[in-house]
Amino acid sequence: MKKFKKILIYTSSTFLKKKETKDIVKYLSKKCSCVDIHAIEFKSNSTNKKKYDLVLSIGGDGVFISASKYAYKKALPVLGLNFGRIGFLADLDKKHFQSKILEILDGNYIVDKRTMLSGSVISNNSSYKSISLNDIVINNFGKLKMIEMDIYVNQNLINKQRSDGIIISTPTGSTAYAMSNGCPIVSPQSNVICIVPIAPHSYGQRSVIINNTDKITIKLNKKSILDSQVTFDGANNLTIKNPDTISIKKASRQLQIIHPYDYDYFKMLSKKLRYDNKS
Repeated sequence: MKKFKKILIYTSSTFLKKKETKDIVKYLSKKCSCVDIHAIEFKSNSTNKKKYDLVLSIGGDGVFISASKYAYKKALPVLGLNFGRIGFLADLDKKHFQSKILEILDGNYIVDKRTMLSGSVISNNSSYKSISLNDIVINNFGKLKMIEMDIYVNQNLINKQRSDGIIISTPTGSTAYAMSNGCPIVSPQSNVICIVPIAPHSYGQRSVIINNTDKITIKLNKKSILDSQVTFDGANNLTIKNPDTISIKKASRQLQIIHPYDYDYFKMLSKKLRYDNKS
């Protein structure tokens, strides 16, 4: 496997201040030919010009998701060092960082390819586009009232729905917001997209799993537009204003996530969800 010599550390200003992060930067600077830092809140002085081999996310899953979008746009693999609480995505344990990172830098690792979503909100002859690793969500942010929408797959109407919103999730996102709304846990290598209603009015409204080559189109009832928004991985909140369509499909390429050589998704899942009843 390819060795990594040029690393971009992607983190937040909060984690950047931690002594542990500073120690990691110092350690990697001795092992790699190039180590730069990109803090989410600030512009980096060098990330637009230099070429990197790897993006190292330091923080929780929120930082990792932000780092994944940068890595995706730059066509770089991303590795997550967990400084957060759970760490579904940023799964490298900081306690074993030095031993694991040496193996990874030397080419001993697993490449985990994950589906990304591409979403566009078309309104008044203009459009907004973004990508998501976990999910794209349409939800109500104002008055406590339901959203009415028509959901199409490949131009075929599959559902007329009244609910608090809808989650369009990747397999990766099946353990995130979608899971708390009844979506099954989906193996990350599955070639599917999950359509998950949020608190639907009818008991018969259930999650629908479709092929990831399918295209989803969502049309909101005009009465529902006033207090509705679209979010991409819980951020980039976009208020809906007279949209023609909200279109969602698989992104043009996959995100490459780097794991230690002994990584096992289902063992990680059992540990994070405490299936073994151990704290």
